Amino acid sequence: MLALAALLLSAASSWGATVTPYGSVNMRALATQARHAPYRPALRNSPAQMQWRAREAGKHETGPSALRAPLAPPNVPGVQTFADENQNGFEGLDIRDTVFTNGFNLEPPDQGLCGGSFEGTTFLFESVNLAIALFDTDTNQYTPSLDLNSFFGQAPFVDPATGRFGPFLSDPKCYFDPDTGHWFHSVLEIDVDPVTGDFGTASATLLAVSAGSDPFGPYQLYSIDATDAGGPGCPCFGDQPLIGADANALFLSTSEYSLAGAEFNGAQIFALDKRTLPAGGPQTVVHLETGTTRTGTVQPATSPNGNYETAQGGTEYFMSSFECVPPDCHVDENLLANAIRVWAVTHTSSIRTANPDLRLLQKDLPSLVYGQPVPQQQKNGPHPLGQSVGEPVPEVEANDARMNQVVFAAGRLWSAVNTIVTPGPRDGILWFSVAPSVSAKAVSADIRRQGYLAARNAFLSFPSIGVNDAGRGVIAYSAMGRNLNPSVGWTGIDKGGAHGAVRLARLGFRPEDGFTCYTQFVGGDEAECRWGDYSASFALPNGEVWSAAEFIGDNARTQFGNWSTFVWPVRR
Repeated sequence: MLALAALLLSAASSWGATVTPYGSVNMRALATQARHAPYRPALRNSPAQMQWRAREAGKHETGPSALRAPLAPPNVPGVQTFADENQNGFEGLDIRDTVFTNGFNLEPPDQGLCGGSFEGTTFLFESVNLAIALFDTDTNQYTPSLDLNSFFGQAPFVDPATGRFGPFLSDPKCYFDPDTGHWFHSVLEIDVDPVTGDFGTASATLLAVSAGSDPFGPYQLYSIDATDAGGPGCPCFGDQPLIGADANALFLSTSEYSLAGAEFNGAQIFALDKRTLPAGGPQTVVHLETGTTRTGTVQPATSPNGNYETAQGGTEYFMSSFECVPPDCHVDENLLANAIRVWAVTHTSSIRTANPDLRLLQKDLPSLVYGQPVPQQQKNGPHPLGQSVGEPVPEVEANDARMNQVVFAAGRLWSAVNTIVTPGPRDGILWFSVAPSVSAKAVSADIRRQGYLAARNAFLSFPSIGVNDAGRGVIAYSAMGRNLNPSVGWTGIDKGGAHGAVRLARLGFRPEDGFTCYTQFVGGDEAECRWGDYSASFALPNGEVWSAAEFIGDNARTQFGNWSTFVWPVRR
């Protein structure tokens, strides 16, 4: 069982992270120069892509764990599922956009969605591995799909003229700061040997910051070193860079893994002055080590309309679950937990001074039981790639029980995790509505509401919660099952909890049939049918909540994949 305690952690950094400005980029220029990349399907199994997939597969194990507690998976009968297709949404980026912009197929499409207003128009950015495009809330598209390497000022993953490899990028995130009116984009970067295509020995978190509210830019580009050359097992990289912000600082949270071995050095938090970033030039970065090896994901909060926590000189909140096993944060399929952790970084206003004094606090809270989700079943149907090698319709991975997107709205923290539920077993969602506060030496928090969301005869996965300042919002997710093609859905939530049925905003048309599902196409023996590692939701000032998640549409098909995304609003 987990000890429940409040703890003040050292704000000192054990290694000196640096932030380096390295140029600028303009979306208008990129859109004008956009061209289809030549199709090179073999690049889906380039050395770096194969190394990445092997690392992801290596995080899972089935052996015993000393951390297992005498807990049972939650029994959740589930709610009704019905079609409620959203006529105001649109199909966003899909597998073809990644192929057109990069020349090869890629799974999963990790979701980066954000939105904000400029000159009377509310714009939406959607970024996935490895493409980005600009839309608005009237479903207009302003740019073609652009490759993320170009957007972040990097060489293409493979230069079509020379055949030389460029940097490996993954896990894009996007955030519009309502306080300053600037756009922030982040992505993981690992250097690649330009000749062999293997991972190199350096890594960074890349950050693009708009000069103003114009989503076309220009954007200042920054590289935050994640190599940690002297750390255990390093050189290392910062997995899944996550974005959050309070009134003073922009926060990036990563998980530090060895590039060559299995070492895991815990979640890392980086804080930067969000008001000086748009101007470019030298920046100060404050690095905080969480010290935890029970999670790879410490999720920073965003605030939809700039209503931040102002106590203790400015405070940023975070949340995490206990989804993995020390020391390397591998996933045990039988691990169950009944606690979550709330974090706070205080004195954020000191980020503007010559000697920042940020302080990291944490507190564990008892919760309902959650645990490793099981692979998701799909409806039987046409799956030409699998059929070409005699494979049945595959199961789809639901990853793990990490904490997903965190929002600070209406005085509460809102988030959710994937979890196994019974009978079945099948996958559902455990959501949290937490009231936090801070003092000089401690963070306090109370889970005001928590509960399970599960469908009676389907699997729900990868939730994101968007909540407006009135405390009303949605839980968005993917849904699939024996009688349901992969679809996207939502359920309403407010301060009283989650309410109602599973409402399918867009129905899927056929099974997931991507190359990661079948051993014959992944270049090794680590085939896992990958699904988007996360969805995204956010509230606009008018109370409308926009979400994006993966599903299987009716018109996105390449030789080696068929995923789509759907972007839709719900007025709450």
